[in-house]
Amino acid sequence: MEQTNSSPIFLGFSSQKGGVGKSTLAEIVSSILYYEKGIELFIVDCDLSQDSFYKLRQREKTFVEGDPLVSEQMNNYFSALGRVSYRVLKADPKSAIAKAEEHIRKNSKKRFDLVVFDFPGHAGTSDLLELSLEMDYILSPIEADVQSMVSCLAYAKTMQDLGVSMTGARIKDVMLLWNKVDRRVKSTLIEKYSEYIRNEGYTLFDEHVYAAHRFSHELEQYGFRGAFRSTYLAPSKALRAGTGLDEMIDSLLTHIRLKKEAGDGTD
Repeated sequence: MEQTNSSPIFLGFSSQKGGVGKSTLAEIVSSILYYEKGIELFIVDCDLSQDSFYKLRQREKTFVEGDPLVSEQMNNYFSALGRVSYRVLKADPKSAIAKAEEHIRKNSKKRFDLVVFDFPGHAGTSDLLELSLEMDYILSPIEADVQSMVSCLAYAKTMQDLGVSMTGARIKDVMLLWNKVDRRVKSTLIEKYSEYIRNEGYTLFDEHVYAAHRFSHELEQYGFRGAFRSTYLAPSKALRAGTGLDEMIDSLLTHIRLKKEAGDGTD
């Protein structure tokens, strides 16, 4: 899709190695942006092997509909918010852009700021390469191990080279983020890798997102106030303290040049 001043930013969450927390990060960041920052967005879940984002929404919907107390809490919450939940669509990488364009056309009276794409776990196909080039930005969480770094940097280099050489390529940048960092351990490896990444000219967040068990806390197990990973709620600021999420999100919004606005949501 040709981008105009009024078209949304396309942001892909991609990783070249499983287990780095890509989908969980996409879910949590999207909810904070929408429910707290007031950013109009929707999701396209392209990770058909997992359907993590889509299945999370379906689990939550089933739970809320079956629990009168939580259903009432949600109704009150969304009434106060003055918005409905964001949409979560599902598509394979080949049809993801068409799916997003169709949703934008069907909701032409609404101005979307952002479309979040949750990529498959391995970017090894031509369809996925083409999808990557259709993004404005890609956020790629990484961990400090050789396999993760080699595959991620190879992907970043491919995007960088093709983005520059191909006329009409939409991709502007691949942003790397240290995720699931153990703050109890001083990682010389992270420091060395960070220096190398920056010397190679890649974009790396100064901020880290730190490992915490609470990232897996869902609505059904932890309730309205304790949920951290949700498509209906942003995790409360108290729960987010010390995770690095807020600092990273501020940097993300600055980097992708997306103005944030105060949301009406509650913590």
